[in-house]
Order: sequence, then structure tokens, then C-alpha cells
Amino acid sequence: MSFARVNESSAVPVYDRNHSDAARKRWASAAARQIELTAAPFLAVPFAHCRVIEIGCGRGDAAVEFARGCRSVLGIEPNPAYAQSARAAALSSGLSNIEIREQSVDDLDFGSAFDLVVMDNVLEHIEDQRRALHAVSALLAPGGVCVLIVPNRLWPIEVHYGLPFLSYLPLPAANLYLRLSGRGQDYRDSSYAPTYLGLKQLLRERSELDCHLTLPAQPSLARGGLSLGYRAGIELIRRWPAFWAISKAFLVVGRKTSATPPFT
Repeated sequence: MSFARVNESSAVPVYDRNHSDAARKRWASAAARQIELTAAPFLAVPFAHCRVIEIGCGRGDAAVEFARGCRSVLGIEPNPAYAQSARAAALSSGLSNIEIREQSVDDLDFGSAFDLVVMDNVLEHIEDQRRALHAVSALLAPGGVCVLIVPNRLWPIEVHYGLPFLSYLPLPAANLYLRLSGRGQDYRDSSYAPTYLGLKQLLRERSELDCHLTLPAQPSLARGGLSLGYRAGIELIRRWPAFWAISKAFLVVGRKTSATPPFT
């Protein structure tokens, strides 16, 4: 099974059909800037010199934003509908330093080396997360940096469908709940969000990556980042890192410190 996406259908997922293009572009621009600022202190080279790969680039809006400020960008996306949109976005940008490929990460040449690997809200769609993180590591050049953003399974309001406690349920019950709500049919594609302890265990296995849960460099760029609740949550985590366990999402920055061992 490809681990880049579980459902690689040509259709756009139900949870992504109710947002305007303008809103998506605005969020993508802010997310790209947030990732750049958060990664910057860890990068071995200035962002302007970085070779960037975005795994699961979706419609390509963030990849285009990265390309405006870095050396080169490769966006990979296994969903044909998304990949088509991403290629159109890259073409319309007029930029020559961006490439979009319709493929999953396990089809990549791991001999390629990138200074920055981005996986933004993709890990929760991947069943074999151990293998995915091994691929992230293998794609990094020595001293390269990965940025992972993934929802917390224990956040009470599931982030894709907005249903309370959906992510707490076993898959058959989650599917029934989703259908009864009228918001979808099959939760499997979004059902792999880790818990805090589960994510920590995954990261511990990647001994060649020096990984840290990291607060956003500029919280105001996050969706809802100006709200009192968001700012209070940031402050709680800043003072007492144990609150990561109940945060809405995890932001991980990892720096490659040694060669990637073979996957076992």
C-alpha cells in the first residue's frame, strides 16, 4: 500500500469542498510563511538557498509560496485532482523553480537530497507512519530540516469534519457517525492522527533526526491565531510543555544529524 495517501481517488475529499479558492490561497500563504519562519533557526543554509520538497502538496498553493522565496521546490501529490490543480497553480505563478509530480513519496528517488522537507497535515492520512517518517529522513541532506504538522487525535473536535469526538471512535463507529451526520461516508482516509505519546514514540525511532515539538514562530499567521483561546493555548504550552498532550495539533521540527539507517 502506498503510504502517501490512503485514498488516492480522483475526487476531492468531502471535507475540502466547502472552502473558496481565495480562502485556501490565503491560508496557504500564511502556512508557508509560518513554516519558513519556524524552520529558519534550524536550517543549515538560508531559506533562499533551500531545495524544498512538500510531501502531499494538495492544490499546490503553499508550494508556490515556498518557490517565491527559495532555490527550488518539488511538490508531490498522489491525488490526481489535487495534482492537476497544483500543476495549474505552478504554471500560472510564472515561476521556473517549481515542479509538481503526481506520485506518492514511496515512488521517489531517495538519492535526492533536500534542505527542507515539509509534511503539512498529511501524516494523519498515512497508515504506515513509521515508513513515512523513514522516507522523510531519507530525503533530507545532511543537516537538512523537516517540518511536520499533524492534528492531535485527542483534540475533542475532529479537524477535518468538525464532529465532536469523531477521532476517538473505532473506524466502524466513526464511519457510522460520519454518515449519520451527513458530512461524509468513510473516515479511514483521515483516521491516522497520532496522540502525543504515539507521536513521541514515532520520533524516538528516528534517532538520526533531532526532533522537537515547536511552537509556531508567528502565532498570528495560524488560522484562529489572533483568538484569545489560541493565544492562551500557546502560552500554556510555553510555560508547561505537558499541555502539548491536549493541543489541537503538533508542530515538529527535526534536523538530520546522521545518515538514515535502512528501514526495518
